[in-house]
Amino acid sequence: MDNTNYNFQILETICKTKRERSNDPRFNKPITILIVAIIECVLYDFVRRVTEHRQEAIPNLDPTAVDDTRSKTLDQLEPLIAHVRKNNLLRVSSGDSVYDDLDYLRKVRNRIHIQNYQQQLDRDECNIWIDDNIKMAGKVLERICEVLCHVYPRPNHDFVSIVDFPKPWQ
Repeated sequence: MDNTNYNFQILETICKTKRERSNDPRFNKPITILIVAIIECVLYDFVRRVTEHRQEAIPNLDPTAVDDTRSKTLDQLEPLIAHVRKNNLLRVSSGDSVYDDLDYLRKVRNRIHIQNYQQQLDRDECNIWIDDNIKMAGKVLERICEVLCHVYPRPNHDFVSIVDFPKPWQ
């Protein structure tokens, strides 16, 4: 988690600078990319925990999901999202859009490639790197962290309330 914490500190600095510069929208791209990178890292860390820590039982995790997770190599965001969705690891209720939001944010993050060779989303980057996508990414990150802390807590770790979760993008 050292790398995640390091990137979160960068995120906090960029968000602070954006506020100091009258919410300059040119900061939206790196902010969004960092939030989605942190989401990917957190999901990857959870999957690694399932596959590698066989002695550490993860509470509330269905054995079928454990077997399914251990049978796959999940090292990219698109298959991670598909796997988490398939096993409903985020405990999403019917009609909730969090998995669709995750997939949309993956496409947004992939627009780091300016040339848009995959022809996804709007041609004009100013229509992609917007405050609404930052808000969506922040809410999805909060949701993931909340589920991981409450539903699949790590043993022998102090509980951190989601109320205390830093939200520098707000």
